[in-house]
Amino acid sequence: MSEQVIRHRGAGRDENGQIVPGDDAPLLALGVAPGIYPAPSSQRRVSRGREGEDIGAVVYFAPGTDLDDSTDELTVRGERYQIVVNDWQTQGRGGLEVACSRGQG
Repeated sequence: MSEQVIRHRGAGRDENGQIVPGDDAPLLALGVAPGIYPAPSSQRRVSRGREGEDIGAVVYFAPGTDLDDSTDELTVRGERYQIVVNDWQTQGRGGLEVACSRGQG
C-alpha cells in the first residue's frame, strides 16, 4: 500500500551562483515502517559518531526518487523529519530506504 509524503527542499544556489527557490513536493512512498513518534517502544537508535538520532519512521521509495539527505526533509504522517537516504539493491531489485529522524542525544 502506498502513502503520500511531502519533500521539503530548501533554497540554494545553482552551478552559476543563481538563487534557486525552495519547494515542497508530494512524493509517493511505497511504504512507511513503524516508529512514528511518540511511540518509544518502536523507535530505533542510530549511532553517528558520538551522537545518536531517534528514528521516527523509515520510508521506502522506488529507485530514482528525487531525494537528497543534505538538503531535503520529509513530512510523514504530519511530522517533519530530517532524513538519511540509503540506496540499496539486491538480486536486481532496489529502492531507497529513508530514515526519518528528529532530535539528537
